[in-house]
Amino acid sequence: MSATLKRCPFCNGEATILVSDDEGNDRNEEYESDPWSGLSFKIGHAHENNEGCPIAKYEEDGGMMGVYLYDSREEAIKAWNTRI
Repeated sequence: MSATLKRCPFCNGEATILVSDDEGNDRNEEYESDPWSGLSFKIGHAHENNEGCPIAKYEEDGGMMGVYLYDSREEAIKAWNTRI
């Protein structure tokens, strides 16, 4: 991957790129080689790894932030790294 994710601007924590199908269901890395239900990517920034972050708060463990699905890793990285 040519680009990396910047650290969170609110907590300086790390975000990750997650693999999902076209409906947003979480999948593992192996799914990329045979995406039988479409392939999308999401941003992960879990509260378990980023305690106190104002954008990584939600009620249940394993919750994902945001609802956006991206067509490529590069598109997800660009969206996260954009600072206005």
